[in-house]
Amino acid sequence: MIAPPERKAATSNWLIQRAIQLLRPLMGEINPEQAKLNLEGRASDHDARADRLESFARPFHLYALTLSHLGDSMPKDNRQWQTLLEQCLHNGSDPEHGAYWGPCTNFHQHIVEMGLLVLSLEISREHFWNQLAPATQNLFLDWLETARCVATHWNNHMFFGIYTLEFLKKEGRERPTDQALIDGWFRELESMYRGEGWFRDGLNDSVDYYNAYAFHYYGLNWCLYFADDQDARRQFWTDAANRFLASIPYVFAKDGGIPNFGRSQTYRFATLAPLGPAIQLGCCPLPDSEVRRLAEDHLDFFLTKPIYTQEGWLNIGWTDENPAIAESYSCISSTYWAAKGLSLLLLPREHSFWQAAPSDPDDVYVDGHRHANSVGLTLRRFDGDTEIINSGSAISLMNLRYFASKWSKLVYRSSAGTVLPDKATPFPLDLSLVADFEDVRLGRHVTHPAEFGDQHILCCYTLGEKTFEQMVAVQTHIAWNGPWLFLEHTLQASEAFVMRQGGFSLGHTEECIPDANLSEELGIRLSNRKFTSLLQPLFGFATTEVERDDPTQGRRHTLYPHHAIPVAVAPIPSGESRIACLIYFGPPGQQASPWTAEANGDILRLNHPYYQHWKPRND
Repeated sequence: MIAPPERKAATSNWLIQRAIQLLRPLMGEINPEQAKLNLEGRASDHDARADRLESFARPFHLYALTLSHLGDSMPKDNRQWQTLLEQCLHNGSDPEHGAYWGPCTNFHQHIVEMGLLVLSLEISREHFWNQLAPATQNLFLDWLETARCVATHWNNHMFFGIYTLEFLKKEGRERPTDQALIDGWFRELESMYRGEGWFRDGLNDSVDYYNAYAFHYYGLNWCLYFADDQDARRQFWTDAANRFLASIPYVFAKDGGIPNFGRSQTYRFATLAPLGPAIQLGCCPLPDSEVRRLAEDHLDFFLTKPIYTQEGWLNIGWTDENPAIAESYSCISSTYWAAKGLSLLLLPREHSFWQAAPSDPDDVYVDGHRHANSVGLTLRRFDGDTEIINSGSAISLMNLRYFASKWSKLVYRSSAGTVLPDKATPFPLDLSLVADFEDVRLGRHVTHPAEFGDQHILCCYTLGEKTFEQMVAVQTHIAWNGPWLFLEHTLQASEAFVMRQGGFSLGHTEECIPDANLSEELGIRLSNRKFTSLLQPLFGFATTEVERDDPTQGRRHTLYPHHAIPVAVAPIPSGESRIACLIYFGPPGQQASPWTAEANGDILRLNHPYYQHWKPRND
């Protein structure tokens, strides 16, 4: 683990220490003869040459950020590091060398790593690119030209085509059609903008942290290095980033964590990516002192935990090693996409940002929420914890290999973590509503946001599958009060189903199995020394149960080796019905006491010894 460094308000040392300690184990693995870093571990579903290029390109981004910031003040070992990295770049670009990375082909992963390499070389132009021998530069540019007009996926990958052509233009390799290609890719990317700073990721159809470490990171860095006199386009990307950065702080909890939401969660602290270029461009709406507090706490949340291999590289996981979090496209080197989270190193050492002391945590981690109506997300902070309430984001039908439940759960809370899906369990029950019909389980896919209030949201969706005629149409009302959630579902079922609503999963170690208390009146409570997960049925449910992980099937919780989920069960007939419950996750104590309910027509009044009364239908 990396211990928290000594903090000095007037320098960038607090971040440089982090970067160097991440970088040093990698620099001992440079292998010029194979044009890679010797990072051994999980392979992706691309191919071996893609993984080999990735092993160079992603750690090189960390190197480039550090080199651009420190320049001649890099550690004394840098002369050797730079020589070896130059040899890697030369050999990988040389078609006559056995370590040649190979050309970029249609839809190949190479375009992604090429685009990242170009950005890294632009960031470190003075201290790396300009120091290369002309022969090496020409080999690299020849290699880049293999990507000139290849097909890319219709999503954030189009940025990599843009970056490749922009770099070739700067180096005198422009062709007459290049600008038309750049403009076309930008038109497609900008068409994915939904407003309020949020983009939907093209053919993936999803909205998640890729907004931070793809759309805004690449959009802003294009403004920094390639925009030239394109003022209107620069204004579009800086305005979008400004709006995004005004809301995204609400995902950061007081302990530095964020909810497990969406794909590529093993990129960990890459959510910080837009901050550096936004400050450099003057479009960050957050005070420097708040940025420093968020950045330090978020980095500490990860870097002080066991997220390293024995060799000191980043492992695949979240707060520790957890292969279940990997996507099919993830290899061991993929984790270094997290290097974008050190983007504050783009700011020169004399920048005024480094004079800012971190804000008091109590001034930063205030209660509140932000609705992103255009994409159906609510970002909420309370009592130092955070959650994402999802009433709109989903994954497209063509990419269900990522599993719908990384977006389709109703709520994702930082302190609770989440249960990861697999082929046997594509719809984990934590904070999910599912419909069981015989031996088939139906979950949520696309969701339509309908209403956003001061303390509630309303959304509609159907539990079902393309090739399965039985289904349940659902209208869900979610209201909140501190760590408590009120969920009410109005159901229209084509057949009789058994509905299950899960509460938050309570993660635990093998030695600390949580206590389970079940009561027909008060619901189900799971407790350990730190947290309580409680699900209290209000009406429509018949029984409760506890779903526990199967140790023989491998770990699936993001924070702990094991988990348990409180579940309420409701057999429903065909036609319309309603079910409702209260869900709690947080510290034990009086605030975890159950509520009493009084109903008068459509008015539901809830009473509590800690929170007094609450009318969740009438905020």
